[in-house]
Amino acid sequence: MNRSMKIALGICANAFAFGLQITGVMPVLNMISEKYSQYSTGTIQLLQTIPYALLIAGSLSIGWLTTKVSKKKLVMAGLAIVGLTGTIPCLVEGFAVLMLCRILIGFGFAISAPLNSAIISDFFEPDKRAGYMGLHVVAMGIGTMIANMLGGILAKSGLRLYFLIYLAGFAGCLIVGLMLPETPPVQASSASDLKLNSMVYSISLMSFAHTLFINAYSTNISLYISEKITQDPSAAGMAATINAACAMCMGILFAKLTGILKNKTLPFSIFCAAAGYAVMLLVPGMPGVIITSALCGVSLSCFSAIGAFLISVAVKNEAVAKANGVYTIIGAIGGLIAPMVLNAGASLLGANTPTNQFVVGMGGMALLGAAASLYIRKNAAAA
Repeated sequence: MNRSMKIALGICANAFAFGLQITGVMPVLNMISEKYSQYSTGTIQLLQTIPYALLIAGSLSIGWLTTKVSKKKLVMAGLAIVGLTGTIPCLVEGFAVLMLCRILIGFGFAISAPLNSAIISDFFEPDKRAGYMGLHVVAMGIGTMIANMLGGILAKSGLRLYFLIYLAGFAGCLIVGLMLPETPPVQASSASDLKLNSMVYSISLMSFAHTLFINAYSTNISLYISEKITQDPSAAGMAATINAACAMCMGILFAKLTGILKNKTLPFSIFCAAAGYAVMLLVPGMPGVIITSALCGVSLSCFSAIGAFLISVAVKNEAVAKANGVYTIIGAIGGLIAPMVLNAGASLLGANTPTNQFVVGMGGMALLGAAASLYIRKNAAAA
């Protein structure tokens, strides 16, 4: 096995595990809601987004950590934390335990997820990076899809068994340890020496809004299906699997897509989600759910890849980890406040229902897509 293939496998192992962050507890939110019916819908939805709390805290230190510890060791530590905190709810039952583990798992993702872009930048020139960013998204999509499928099967035998999917964190830690080459810590006297620029902050702000509004799908699709269509948890699992499968296909095609759309790739990734929410509102039943799941999968995958690529070429290689930390922090804030914002927006429309949250998501994504288009035009004109 040559060096590039080993690096690719290490990247894939980390991205595969990050697919678990996207899946979270989405396929079993309705089961959790029934089991812990004394808690409000907003509190139950928070289980999906609360990892963003420590994702933010951990990402604040990622630039500094890369000057002290190698990226390989950081990724392995993060994946081990994911495996440990992810599987504890399988062994210890209780809402408080579940909430605590969902909070702590965010730190694991915080110190592993942002580093794939930095690893790609360390080993590959800019003209090769789009393909590896696409590979990252493919592996992430596969991880999400398998977690959804396997999680749905396990959940049929009991909610606690669902959390066995997080054993993938330990498997990822092992693969990264075996495959990824060791590199020394970043040579900088302090993290403040790793200079960022306006593009990093602009793309990060877009990530904030995209993460916020894409959560209209992840926190509501299971509840929408159980309320409107069927109580069978496998239906939510199927929707999540379609979402992940389309994300994976988008990753495979990402390098070709960017070659065709070029600087329009960013707004395209956002408008896909707006179109998905529109379909949910116009097409009843599972057909609408399937189409929406597909378009939101494409949006998440494409935005993740193009955002990471733009960040990787915006700064020097030694600053990519710090830039991705900032990108992750700002995006994670959007995820953390998503339930509050979406709940408030839906309430303004008359009632806090999944349907009204999809309306809020559609409007938000449409406005964000327009803003991204203007940003791209401005940058093109300046160039």
